[in-house]
Amino acid sequence: MRTPLSARWRAFLLPLLAALSFAAPARAEPPIVAAGAGYKRPVTELAQAFEARSGFKLEASFGNMAQVLALAGQSARVALVLGDQAFLDAAPLLKGARRVPVGEGRLVLAWAKAAPAPAKAEALAEPAYARIALPDPTHAVYGKAATEFLQRSGLAETLKPRLMTVATVPQVSAYLVSGDVDAGFINLTDALGIRERIGGWLAVDPALYSPVHIVAAVVPGHEGDAEIKAFEAFLATPEAQALLRRHGL
Repeated sequence: MRTPLSARWRAFLLPLLAALSFAAPARAEPPIVAAGAGYKRPVTELAQAFEARSGFKLEASFGNMAQVLALAGQSARVALVLGDQAFLDAAPLLKGARRVPVGEGRLVLAWAKAAPAPAKAEALAEPAYARIALPDPTHAVYGKAATEFLQRSGLAETLKPRLMTVATVPQVSAYLVSGDVDAGFINLTDALGIRERIGGWLAVDPALYSPVHIVAAVVPGHEGDAEIKAFEAFLATPEAQALLRRHGL
């Protein structure tokens, strides 16, 4: 026969059980993968495929690399940062951080549906391209790549009055889709995602901008996280590699 709990034991156990029930959700919050905004589509799909395969859940956050690194410095939940290796190498927070190769980024020139299709990127000098957008070169790698192209191709001074700088690659894409700009510099990944809503795109000569190596860096302190170790392994699988190739990486 069971002996009923005394009032003294009930007074001790009930607050303890309540505390444990409130503590569990905090531990259950998934780690965050913070990535450059131009990689929202592949990173979102990677996280979904990873969860389906492993049962581990990851949360994703996106912005230009300055925003991504700021978030990583402010939130202990950011466990992985995905973006251009050059930006990550310059970040004190990620000094010595473990890195996993993800792919090679490619700069493209895209144009709105109402704009004529240029034979090559240098055709931007033609008057038909009166409004040209690019991401912020100080915070977005494809803005930096576009600026290098303009300088090395000799177009920088000619196009200066027509250039419009915005924060991220997706913002350039949004202006292309709406027709608010005639042309814009984005990455191949974003161009593939909006291909039905723009006039088209062409690859910019890779000799005219610095290589864009995309890597995932593990934020120090998260090297032993089960979810992150599993995600690193997942990135090397044929499933993940095929997904990345489909998104132009």
